[in-house]
Formats: sequence, C-alpha cells, structure tokens
Amino acid sequence: MGQLCCFPFSRTEDKLSAKGGPELDDEELVSLSKRLVEDAVFRAVQQYMEETQQNGAAPKDEAPPPLTTNK
Repeated sequence: MGQLCCFPFSRTEDKLSAKGGPELDDEELVSLSKRLVEDAVFRAVQQYMEETQQNGAAPKDEAPPPLTTNK
C-alpha cells in the first residue's frame, strides 16, 4: 500500500489555527477534533480504495492461522 499523504486544512480550520484567533471552548474543540478525525479517516479510506483499484484487486480478508499448542 502506498504512503498516505497530507491534505491542506480547510479555510475554517486554517483561520482557527492562526495566532490571535478566537479562543475556543471545550465543546467547540471536541467538535472540531471530531471533524478533523472523521475527515482524515475518510480521506485515508478513499485513498486506500483508489490504490487497491489501481492494483487490480483488493487484498484478501483472511483470518490468521490457528494457534497450535504442544501438550
């Protein structure tokens, strides 16, 4: 699988990160953090899907081999 790349912040996120920006309360920080994580996960999944389609097939979803114990 290829390397995940970084995407620029949206205008809203860029404004919030600028020095001297408005102070955010905990609820706003939680909401913004949640949006950032959801966006990052969405983009990573999207990139993964694009890469697997380019490679011709998705990887198999196989269970690991069973553990064997010597008694």
